Amino acid sequence: MAGEAAPRPMIFAADLLLPVSSPPIRDGALLVEDGHISTVGSLNEVRNDNPEVEVRRFSGYTIIPGAVNTHAHLGFRRGDAPRGGSFLRWIRELVQRLPERDAWLAEASRSSAREAIECGTTFITDSSPYGDCLPALAESGLAGIVFAEFFPFDFDTAEEAVDSYEETLFSLREGLPPRVRVEVSVHAPYTVDPESSRLAATRAREREDRLSIHLSESPEEVQFVLDGTGGLEDVFEVFGVRADWGGVGVSPVRYAESVELLGPNTITAHLATGILEEDIKILARTGSAAAQCPRSNEYLGCGVSPMPRMMEKGIRVGMGTDGLWSTPSLNLFEETLFAARLYGFDGETGLKLATLEGARALGMEEETGSLEAGKWADFVVIEAAPEGESPEQEILEVAADGGVAATVVGGEPIYDRARDAS
Repeated sequence: MAGEAAPRPMIFAADLLLPVSSPPIRDGALLVEDGHISTVGSLNEVRNDNPEVEVRRFSGYTIIPGAVNTHAHLGFRRGDAPRGGSFLRWIRELVQRLPERDAWLAEASRSSAREAIECGTTFITDSSPYGDCLPALAESGLAGIVFAEFFPFDFDTAEEAVDSYEETLFSLREGLPPRVRVEVSVHAPYTVDPESSRLAATRAREREDRLSIHLSESPEEVQFVLDGTGGLEDVFEVFGVRADWGGVGVSPVRYAESVELLGPNTITAHLATGILEEDIKILARTGSAAAQCPRSNEYLGCGVSPMPRMMEKGIRVGMGTDGLWSTPSLNLFEETLFAARLYGFDGETGLKLATLEGARALGMEEETGSLEAGKWADFVVIEAAPEGESPEQEILEVAADGGVAATVVGGEPIYDRARDAS
């Protein structure tokens, strides 16, 4: 606001600082100015160089980067999820219940955003129909992206559908907080026809927008793309829509490449079922990123993604929670700990996946994801300060178990129950 004074510089310090992109610092500190990290180092060094700046010291705690959630759905409430075990059964029940969603969407999306904050998320990507969870994200204090999901129902041509979608997209971008964005989601191969998919993706690339897509999530999706059956072809018949474009005889990843959905600006979510070595090569060659949601995949009976193989091939991989109708929480550290145990990752890899690798998947590693000078001051305070040489595993476990004491976005605490002593 015009006339508002700039926030005062502040030094945040803790018994342990884990920058993620560099070695741990005992008695470490961050100098925060204008929402960004100016200096990272030992408390003695930072305080001696800035003797006039107030210090907030968290005794017995660790400061780490905030979690970066690369795929979430804020618009589902806790407690009444459709039954799991079968993706087709789950999505059919979800579609049947869509008409009731408007009655509780605002409350649910605000509650989901708050849960993510209290679990240590500082940057989140929400996927919601035509961006209908944007108000909750914009008011939450989080930084993030709303991927406005595109469903080209009720239009005669792809151009009409995409024109209408973009009109909504551009209107949503007006008057947003500085670190909240609205970008493109071509929802899934079974909901968006090839012509509309290609046109929406082409225009997104021309604008240098990011693009998100659910891809190769379920056995039913693989079957739909391969031979046009499996049940997803008529899942939206309640809206007068039948997906008659399946049956192209290739994998969903190969199909997505054929309609020009893949590229360095694309974040593919789930990749849980039927991922072939050829698919991994396609993702790597096109520079596409992957958002991994292993707990959602398990709940929906979708299989286990070959995440380590993707990482070996240089694919940018980040973690996502999906939404509360397919996952037990929006705690990204809990999601990442599940992945670490599933795949045998060590704590250092897990902590990096939850933070810096998520930022890389979104192409935002210059802005957030680690504690480095020049980046936004996005960090969380954890209720532990391990003494060993490899503290990351314990920190990940404490964060996953609800041990986040404070969440700071752009230097501003948006959740704070930490004890501190100067």
